[in-house]
Amino acid sequence: MTASQHLLRLLLGLQMALAFVLVLSPPSARAAHLPGLNPQALECFRSGGITPCQRALLQAEALQRSAAAQSNYSCQTMVLGLEADVIMSQLHAGRGEEAIAMLEEVNQLCRGL
Repeated sequence: MTASQHLLRLLLGLQMALAFVLVLSPPSARAAHLPGLNPQALECFRSGGITPCQRALLQAEALQRSAAAQSNYSCQTMVLGLEADVIMSQLHAGRGEEAIAMLEEVNQLCRGL
């Protein structure tokens, strides 16, 4: 199996685990707030630390679900890309400034969610 196939399997596994956590979370914990996402994502991009990356991933997933529920597919798509950036940062293979640019785009496209 190639490295990219291993990475894909890891990403899918993380997504499934995240979905399980979100299903078990109370609704108030699933509320999407960009002000809460931004500092966690930026810390994740900076440090690659487990805790900020996991928090950013949980908040991004909640935002992605909210965008999907409101048929805001532009936002949803960008958040999925942001989630990939968070996971890659956690694996210490982040995109640096490009990931921050993705976060800025998410802020613009997902305003009001």
